[in-house]
Amino acid sequence: MKDYQFFEFEDFLEDVAFRRWVFHPLPQDDGFWQQWLADHPDRAAIVNQARQQLLAIQGNLPQLSDEHIDQKVAQLVRQVQVAQTAAEHPRPIVRPLAPTWYYLAASVALLLGLFWVYRHQTQPSATTPTTYAHLVEEASEPLVEVTNDGRSPRKVTLADGSVAVLYANSRLSFPKQFSDSTREVYLTGQAFFQVRKNPAQPFLVYANELVTKVLGTSFFVRAYEQDQHVQVSVRTGKVSVFARANRQATARKNTRELGGIILTPNQQATLMRSEQRLVRSLVAEPQRVDAPSDRKTSFVFRQTPIAEVFAALERAYGVDIVFDETLMAHCTLTARFDNESLYKKLEWICAGTESSYEVVDGQIIITSRGCGSP
Repeated sequence: MKDYQFFEFEDFLEDVAFRRWVFHPLPQDDGFWQQWLADHPDRAAIVNQARQQLLAIQGNLPQLSDEHIDQKVAQLVRQVQVAQTAAEHPRPIVRPLAPTWYYLAASVALLLGLFWVYRHQTQPSATTPTTYAHLVEEASEPLVEVTNDGRSPRKVTLADGSVAVLYANSRLSFPKQFSDSTREVYLTGQAFFQVRKNPAQPFLVYANELVTKVLGTSFFVRAYEQDQHVQVSVRTGKVSVFARANRQATARKNTRELGGIILTPNQQATLMRSEQRLVRSLVAEPQRVDAPSDRKTSFVFRQTPIAEVFAALERAYGVDIVFDETLMAHCTLTARFDNESLYKKLEWICAGTESSYEVVDGQIIITSRGCGSP
């Protein structure tokens, strides 16, 4: 699964889907990239740079072969890598120093070295894993801790009426009474939260290097200290997740938005702790969000236009399905779906319409050649 948010210039050049959009744009591709750029304005410059470079390679030859383009791209990528290496490792210029300047330079180097040691001893590194003990120690008010050392989940009711279900080998710390401005809790392990809605009092979960901010919703957080990843998945509502670099989030927690990315139902965010990378995707088994589990109806389609089929799935699962409505205008579906997973439903729909799908940045992208005239 691709996450274009972390692509560099050369990654875009080599990406097949990106090149297809540049050279042979389809409406669904153009819609996806326009929306992606709107969601990631900070990446617009590098995307436009890669796009212009590919167009320059193509020149006035629209039928340029893929092999020739691959060769040109590979050559350009090598040039970029060589330039980066040269910038990172410039050739040193050696000049003899007079004795006075030698001692002065040595003194400056010694002072800089002592300053570096002092800074690294008094401040935690941005790449140093943040521990639960460190988070609790930084809290600005006294906390109550609940521990679950058993195998069965443990229900914890917070002062505002919100509920946390604490799973095995997990701990949760929280104040007896929340402040007027925020509701802050600290987690190590795994928990499911059902947060009582209060727009004036955001709810924040600190778990390792990840901060989750909500107003009122239900979601899972998995953040065991020994795990390499921290994960948040949404059941209902919306949450904002932010990669916390030690004390940086503390200074920003009272702002209206913590930044990061927004998650909606059946989406999840995974933080790679060692790289401080935050990736959005769909959960492994998306659940229906349109009705309680005991009142969920089957999907019955009889020569139903494909746009209506996708709209029904979007409503049921709370996910975005991107497709070319014009290209698939003549596609219809006759089928009945009951308890199959969302992905199995998509497989059957694509098999019946000669299409394919992929999940990109938490969205389902449908690629189709169309179904011809009725």
